[in-house]
Amino acid sequence: MIDTHTGGRWKDSVAELGQHMRPIFLSLIPMAHQRNMRIAICTFSGQTQHIREVLEISYPKNIAESIIIRGNDNTWTYVGNGMKMGKQEHMASAAEELMSKPKLGVTDISKSTTLLIDDDPRNIKKSLKDGTRAVWFNPKEADRLLDDILLLK
Repeated sequence: MIDTHTGGRWKDSVAELGQHMRPIFLSLIPMAHQRNMRIAICTFSGQTQHIREVLEISYPKNIAESIIIRGNDNTWTYVGNGMKMGKQEHMASAAEELMSKPKLGVTDISKSTTLLIDDDPRNIKKSLKDGTRAVWFNPKEADRLLDDILLLK
């Protein structure tokens, strides 16, 4: 969602990190939320508090608060029997949390109703191998993302 890789070690202000939000995601996330799609950020970064704060300055409160974050911050576990490679366990844990909140109205999340958008082809490959839909986000062609999503069956 941002145009820089922090390596999980962002040292500048959250406001400065927020300036790195990609315009495509500033538009896409509110559109998805408006259409009752549930959103999770799955990352290998441990700086999930920074991510939460960037969401809070980038989106209206109701949208920012509805986004689940799964990072390598030791605040969650996944004990299911699904694939644990790539971001699969992050996504499975986020899905479990979404389904556990009755007020969100999510009763069933499956691999066929999930979409990973990622800029790392390795994560895309693992997701597809596990049966979860995925779209590669090419940072050099950011405007193609919506077209690539629409091509999904």
